[in-house]
Amino acid sequence: MTGPAVSVWIGHDLPPIWRDGIEYFLLSVDGELYLAPNRCPHRGGPLKFGRLDAAGDLICPMHGGAFSIASLLANPDTLRLTAVR
Repeated sequence: MTGPAVSVWIGHDLPPIWRDGIEYFLLSVDGELYLAPNRCPHRGGPLKFGRLDAAGDLICPMHGGAFSIASLLANPDTLRLTAVR
């Protein structure tokens, strides 16, 4: 059984985003913006150049490992961006 469809966008063409020595990529999930670490934990591949498969998982471009969007968002290094008013 699969969950509800999730709208995901990956900032493939954006320049690197660095914070505290970690490279991030911009990730939009259901209209919310996040900075996710741009490094596969297995082989260090740049996740922002991965693709989404039919299940909605991000596929590492170096070794083909699948990462659920939920696991990317749960990563303690992932940052949720919020508007300042």
